[in-house]
Amino acid sequence: MLIKETQVPYIANKITIDMLNSGFVTFNHGMDKAKKRIEEILLENILIEKELEEETKEIIAEQEEENEYMFYDVDRKELFALIKKRLAKEDGFILNKTDRLNHLAHNIIEILWDEELIDYEINDGKMKNIVFDSMDNFIKEKYQIEDIVYDKIKNYKKQLIPGSEEWEIVFQKLYEQELKKRGML
Repeated sequence: MLIKETQVPYIANKITIDMLNSGFVTFNHGMDKAKKRIEEILLENILIEKELEEETKEIIAEQEEENEYMFYDVDRKELFALIKKRLAKEDGFILNKTDRLNHLAHNIIEILWDEELIDYEINDGKMKNIVFDSMDNFIKEKYQIEDIVYDKIKNYKKQLIPGSEEWEIVFQKLYEQELKKRGML
C-alpha cells in the first residue's frame, strides 16, 4: 500500500501548505475546505486499493481450498503481488508509484478546480507538479521519519511491544512530533 489511512491528514496538509507557499494558488473558500477535499480524494483511492487487496486475499483463499497441495512451495507475498497486479490491470487501478502519484495529483487539481475551491495562475502541468512533488516528498520523508521514530521507541526505558495499543500511541505521538519539526504539520 502506497499511502496509509493514518497518513492522509498529513499528506493533505503538506499539499495545501505547498500550494499556498507556491504563491500561485488562491483558496476560494479557505485552506481547510481544500484540505478536507484532498483528504477525501486520497481516502477514496486508499479504499479502492483495500478492496483490491481483499479481492486478492479471497482469490488466494479459494485457490488454497481447491488446490491445497499446490501451495506448499509458493511464496505467498509474490503470489499476492501477482494477483493484485492482474486485478488492478483489469480494474484500471494504477499500482506503479510514479504513475499513481501523477494520476492522484491530476485528480486533486481537477476536482479542486471544478469545485471552485482553488484558483491558480500557472498552467495545469506546473500545478500538478506542485501536488505530485508534495506527495512524493512526503512519502520519501515518511520512511526517514519512521526510522527515527522506531529508533526512539527502541531506546525507551520501558520496553514497548510492537503492535500493542501503547506502542501505537507512542509511535503516533513521536511521528507527529517529527512532522512538526519538519513543518509538515
